[in-house]
Order: sequence, then C-alpha cells, then structure tokens
Amino acid sequence: MPYNQLSLDLIEAQYRLKESAKINKSKGVLILIGGIELSGKGQSIKKLNDLMDPRFIKVKSEIPNKIYKNKYIFQPYISNIPKQGEITILYGNWYTDLLASTLYGDEKINSNSFKEYLKTISIFEKYLENNNIEIIKVWFDLDWDIIKKRIKNIDLSKKIQRVQSFQWDNFPIDNWKNKNLYNNIQELRLLFTDDWNIINSNNNKERNLLFAKLVLKQLQNSTKQRDINIKFKQSQLNHLLNHIPNTEIDKSQYKDNVRKLEKKVAEALRFSSKNIILVFEGMDAAGKGGAIKRVVKYLDPHEYNIHRISAPENFEIKRPYLWRFWTKHSANGAISIFDRSWYGRVLVERVEHLTAKSDWTHSYEEINQYEKQLFESNVLVLKFWFAISKEEQLLRFEHRQNTPQKQFKLTEEDWRNREKWDDYLHAASDVLNYTHTDYAPWHIIANDNKRVARIEMLQAILRSLKCI
Repeated sequence: MPYNQLSLDLIEAQYRLKESAKINKSKGVLILIGGIELSGKGQSIKKLNDLMDPRFIKVKSEIPNKIYKNKYIFQPYISNIPKQGEITILYGNWYTDLLASTLYGDEKINSNSFKEYLKTISIFEKYLENNNIEIIKVWFDLDWDIIKKRIKNIDLSKKIQRVQSFQWDNFPIDNWKNKNLYNNIQELRLLFTDDWNIINSNNNKERNLLFAKLVLKQLQNSTKQRDINIKFKQSQLNHLLNHIPNTEIDKSQYKDNVRKLEKKVAEALRFSSKNIILVFEGMDAAGKGGAIKRVVKYLDPHEYNIHRISAPENFEIKRPYLWRFWTKHSANGAISIFDRSWYGRVLVERVEHLTAKSDWTHSYEEINQYEKQLFESNVLVLKFWFAISKEEQLLRFEHRQNTPQKQFKLTEEDWRNREKWDDYLHAASDVLNYTHTDYAPWHIIANDNKRVARIEMLQAILRSLKCI
C-alpha cells in the first residue's frame, strides 16, 4: 500500500473516531508500546504521527516507574487513559515498569509475584475494554545479531532512553553490549505477549509500515462488546436496613465520649502504616456529613482530602466509569474521604435508570476487583452505610426545611429520592450483599439517633485499625 493512500486511510479513520465522541458509547484507543531497545519504537511512533494528524494523537513517554507492593501500579498512567474519540500512545507503561522493576528494582519480584502482577494487569485491561477502550499492544522485536550491528559504533547513553540516576542507580546501560539482558527480557516477555502484536524490527521501513497498518486495522475494527448475559439475582432485603433502633444516650456522656473517640481516630489515621480511604454511603439525611465532620475534627487539613461525589462532568462521562475515582487517589499519602462514591453506579444510576442494566449488573464485580487492587496496594478501604428509618428521614427533612442555616441541604432531588425509598433499600441490599468482602467489608451504622451513629462509626474505624 503506497504511503499516500495509507496516510489518507489513517486520517479518515482518525477523524471518524474523533467525530464518534459525539455519540454515546464510542471508543477511545490506547496503544501500549513495548519492545527491545534499539528496535526503533520511537521512529515508528514518529512515522505514525507523520502519517496522521498529530494534533489528535497523545504520546506519553515515561521512564520506568519503580513498582512497590504498597503502590497502585496503574496510578502513574490514570490521567492518560483516553476518553472516547481519543488516541493515546503509552511509550512506557505498566509493562515496562514491571519488566524494569523485575530486572533492576529495589524489591525482589520473583516468578510468582510477576505472574500475580500480570493477573492484576489483565483485570485492569479487561475493565478498560468493557468500558469502551480499545487496547492495541505492540511489541517491537529485534534479533540479537542486528542489535550487535547497531550497537557497535554508537554512544548508548544517547541512543537509549536513559533512566534518571537518582531513580535507577543500577540501571545497566552497558549491559546492552552483551546478550544477558536481551535474553532476560525475551524470557520475561514470553509470559505476557500472547495477545500482543509482534513486529519484527530488523528492517526499519518494514517495521514502520507494519506498525502503521496495524493501527489502521484496529481503528477500522469495531470495539469488542462485553457479555451482556450476566446472571443477576436480586438479594433479599437486608433486615438491618428495615429495623432501625433509636438508642438513647445522655448528651453530656455523648460529648465526652465523642471527643475522646475523635482524638483517638485522628491519631490512628495519622500514624497508620496503610493508606486510608473512607467511603460514606447511605440514605439522604442519614448523617454522612456529620460523621465526616467528626472524623476530621482533630486532623490538619493537609492530612485529608474530602471528595463530595455528585453527577459526573461531561469530560468524566467520556471515560471509563471508575476513572474519575482513580484520579482522586492521594499521591501524597493523605487520607481520602468520599461523601458518596463509585457505588453511585449501583445505587442512584440503577434506581433512576441512568445506566443500562447490563452496565450496573457488571459493576459489582468490577468494584470488587477495584477494591481488591487497592487492598493489594496497601490501601485500607473503610466503607460505611448509614441507615435511618423513613420516619426519621422525614423529621430531618422537615427540620432542615424549617432551619435557615440548613435549608441549603434540602433539595427537590431529596424529596424525589424519598418517593423511591423501597427501590433504594433493595439497591442497598444488593450492594451490601455483593460487595461485602474480607478486604473491603461494609460497616452498617443503623440508628435513628445520630449521636449514637457517630460513636458507632468512630469505634468501627478504631476496630478496623486495631486500636481498640
């Protein structure tokens, strides 16, 4: 195929993809680049840019990030996950991180650990594919004899994408002068490249042409469709949501107890060896805001981030559902507090018919996988469901309505949601049934007395942190 025609076909496919973003459920394209050094990966990407409109291709080049057990492996790349209609090339990605960390990282990654990381990657990529991201994985291979010829008369420090010395003191540029590193990489990549497109890079022109044709073929193909035939059985109504006590507590006793608990919780959260995520869900006016206020009472503002989750913005709708929560992970170790969360997909979006049944029925398992990945990255996810009776909710609504300082808390949407009380109870029961796990259990705080509920919540945090 002449390059002029190939360029025309690529640009037409590129613009069809771009225009498709105006339609719901269009796809984004993520191209993952891997391969042997000196195989010409960068030149092939440059040639692709020449053949297409480079304004609408995002190329992200990363030096390898070190992988640690307490680090979310995908975090460096979350902001670069393409939205619908976009093409992103990750020249450096979670695979290159895994290879580099296995060969030269500080923490030993043995064969079993390597395979576990691959399982985690597979789950993550499956989620992306189920949420309208087309993934193209390309490995640029090169024969050792060709490497020897290319390496003979070049300055390796200028040719190879050098890893900064303060990050990788022992990264062995000179090792490319012998075959050991080559053999090690080839042995490891055979563990994960079964579903990759392997391009022989011995001939530069053929390599560039094959890469461009491969991208064109994938752009012209339709996105893989997820299996919509998932079996879903509605759970029985959780009895804890329908039988709410109203426990009495002396006001002075409450003030004394809650102050002590607030201080203990602040210390426990501050000095925990784990990264902490607190999730607050529940019926409207159930006390989530008051509970969050008690959690942060004795924390400094720089120690936590509160994320109040409402309807997604337009730019968030164009990306995988969980993307807007991935971007809110604290990079500096601060405590992340979610006033509503990723459970909106299986609560309000389900009840209000804002998403297809095939989407929200898949979400229980996707959420479990997400929370398991957080757990495996040294993140403790504490989830609280605040439950009150329908009668108590009405009293709190009326109190808000009649109190000038609280009127802003009550909206027409709150009254509308109240009309679907039973639907929300059934949705909540499914959430508590299908997403209660050993690594991210639910704590049900069910009491019409908000003071008792706050104390129960603070005690649950301390128990989870093994402080009581």
